[in-house]
Amino acid sequence: MRISVKVAGGIAALVVLGSLVPDDEPPRSVPTAEAGTSRTTEAAADLRSGSDVSVPEAEPTAGPSDEPAPVPTSTPPPTSVAAAALLQAASGGDGDSWKDAAGKEYRLGLVNTPEADECYGAAATARRKELTAAGFRAEVYTVDRYRRSVSVVTTVDGRNLNVYLARYGFANDRYLEQFRAENRSLAADLDVAFAAAKAERAGLWGACADPATTSGVAAAGPARRSAAAAPVAPAAVPAAQSGCHPDYLPCIPVQGTGSGSGAANDLDCGDIRKTVTVRQVGVDPYRLDGNDDGTGCESYA
Repeated sequence: MRISVKVAGGIAALVVLGSLVPDDEPPRSVPTAEAGTSRTTEAAADLRSGSDVSVPEAEPTAGPSDEPAPVPTSTPPPTSVAAAALLQAASGGDGDSWKDAAGKEYRLGLVNTPEADECYGAAATARRKELTAAGFRAEVYTVDRYRRSVSVVTTVDGRNLNVYLARYGFANDRYLEQFRAENRSLAADLDVAFAAAKAERAGLWGACADPATTSGVAAAGPARRSAAAAPVAPAAVPAAQSGCHPDYLPCIPVQGTGSGSGAANDLDCGDIRKTVTVRQVGVDPYRLDGNDDGTGCESYA
């Protein structure tokens, strides 16, 4: 009888291949059921002679696993840039430059607001302070010769402060062309904002004799100016009027910051007790012109 060892599925078995054969028959190889895994049966002779047979340990076969196969992972996307830190403005500064609470100074890029002693300077400063009172975010794109961080500034409610001041006539375009190459994207937005402000004669474009330098004050806002009315030259503005609010005629004082936000910065008709002209209809910080006809406190006429 001929006996061979067969390994299939990890289980060793003795297979009877036939009847008794002569002892001198040479051993033969018997293929297994699986291709490429034939085993030789040289051990048959040892079995016949009573020798111990060493059965090789079966190799584990691939099969289903209890754990899911690992999912290939791709390189994680780069971390998105975190939103710029919310900064707090210090109390000083003007319409286009100021320091934060840590002492770092910022300059609005590509716009120019009047100085405090120039036409519309007080209004521009008051409006900037009002808009940054709750904090601001700055995208710094260069540093100027005064080591100020030239920036695109965003208010807490998401407004682009550079564009806002340009659009509503609180800033002029004096330096736009000179520094346009530093931020062409901002410059393109400002082109639109300045064009609209000029067309509407908003803010300093209607109130100041020379809006590009804000060196003088116009005789009246565009809503009240006749075709024959001419701007008043800078020398014609009395020195005593330097503390006047630039949004009104005749002179009324700047209360606090002049923004009209909060009792410390506001006046009403009872405080003024005279009729006033609003230089630019819609720009009325003290809210004196209730019907937007260009004249405020009419009951005191």
